[in-house]
Amino acid sequence: MLKKLFLSSLLLLLLAGCSGHPTSMQDVSSYCRSLSTEEFCDTQDAVCAKYSEIMLAPYKSAKECRMSCESVRMKIGLRADQQDCLQLVRNVEGKCNEFCNSNYE
Repeated sequence: MLKKLFLSSLLLLLLAGCSGHPTSMQDVSSYCRSLSTEEFCDTQDAVCAKYSEIMLAPYKSAKECRMSCESVRMKIGLRADQQDCLQLVRNVEGKCNEFCNSNYE
């Protein structure tokens, strides 16, 4: 009984430690570069670079940071022939928002 309690407690501590770090710029950059894109999406490096720039600036709040993430999508302004990249931009914007939420209040 005591052994089961100890093992359960140890497992919970390990799991808590895994999810407790804030999302970093490296997390977002690595995530962006790891995504597979449509073969016609040739802007992945540019998209990743623009989102990385967002994380270099200081923000007053998570909301202000998230607005910067959204502004990247707006500035990229995907043309009709770049719609293959839209899923990449959406996914990385989500990861950028995760960065904002975990690093700012």
